[in-house]
Amino acid sequence: MQIEPKVATAYPELAEAVELFEGKGSQFENVFEDYLKIIDAEPDKITWEFCPNDKHVNRFGNLHGGLIAAVIDVCSSFTIKLSSGIKWSLIGISVDLSVSYLRGVSPGSPIKLVCQLERIGNRLATIYTRVYDNDNNLCYTSTHTKYRTDPKL
Repeated sequence: MQIEPKVATAYPELAEAVELFEGKGSQFENVFEDYLKIIDAEPDKITWEFCPNDKHVNRFGNLHGGLIAAVIDVCSSFTIKLSSGIKWSLIGISVDLSVSYLRGVSPGSPIKLVCQLERIGNRLATIYTRVYDNDNNLCYTSTHTKYRTDPKL
């Protein structure tokens, strides 16, 4: 997992979260983690690039649906760190993740994930994600609900 230097400078809390996550995921997350890069950010929004290869595909040669769901889960969760509203110290846990599969993606070309924090409260947050192929076609959409797990101090 990488972060563009200009983004890391502008959002040190995001760079810190990337550093904490990097190399500490499960074996499953390690399958895609090295192929993710934060390329842009602003309050409530992060844009990622993911470069899928042959180990990320299903038997039909398209990006595996379960893998893209996991990628969306990880990428959208980081958006919590850029909340312009209520601040959570942790990124919470998933309570719902819905993915719509609109168009298959083949390996070899980068895709772009745009994660937008739509709502954040004291207990729940909702993040919408749109995934585009290299030709800017909308391929996947997602709604992700997170539950706050911050310690009560």
